[in-house]
Amino acid sequence: MNSIQNDPPQEMNKKTPWYKKLWVVVVGISAVVSTLLIQGPTMLQNARVLPKEIKKTSDQFHSWVKEDKEWTGHWSAFPEGTVDMADLNLSDVDLQITLRSTNGNIDGTIATKKICQDIPVFDFILLTGEVSGNIAKVVAWDIIGGHRKEFATLTLSREGYVMTVIPNTGFTSWFPTTAKIARRPIDSDDPQPDAEFCSEEKAALFERLNRNRNTN
Repeated sequence: MNSIQNDPPQEMNKKTPWYKKLWVVVVGISAVVSTLLIQGPTMLQNARVLPKEIKKTSDQFHSWVKEDKEWTGHWSAFPEGTVDMADLNLSDVDLQITLRSTNGNIDGTIATKKICQDIPVFDFILLTGEVSGNIAKVVAWDIIGGHRKEFATLTLSREGYVMTVIPNTGFTSWFPTTAKIARRPIDSDDPQPDAEFCSEEKAALFERLNRNRNTN
């Protein structure tokens, strides 16, 4: 009884010629060399720039942290705990500002008696803006009738713990033309505004409302 043996497929008997293997290796090496020749200078340049950029970013971060601390606080013409207040030549104004700065962004509140007279239900209105070095551009705003209302833009110029406030546009009559105020030396990282700043104006408003109601 004859046994029938099947020959293996021809594809299995074929082997990749040595010159094709060598060609694949040569092509791969050529691609790597070409990449290095074309992009090598850029890659090396990036490798040199990267540490500089990291240092630059780190320096900016530490600069922000330092500036944030110097901006954050309660500012007024009568900062509690200031020993050399007479030497600062601060303005005789009722302006009060609280600021919180984070990575160059600034938020806070601003209060004056003129704001109390026009909006006695508020003890202050809100501030928001950006810091660039010793200068901050801010917007005084608040929510009126469920909508954001921007009242004025101001420039804050800081020199150490003394700040000059200049109103630019909007309801500039609410603020002194130019005011020089100082930061309270001892304060928390989250300073709070005076919640009774407009208490007299509120009391006068409620008295008028009660009087009008009784008259009617």
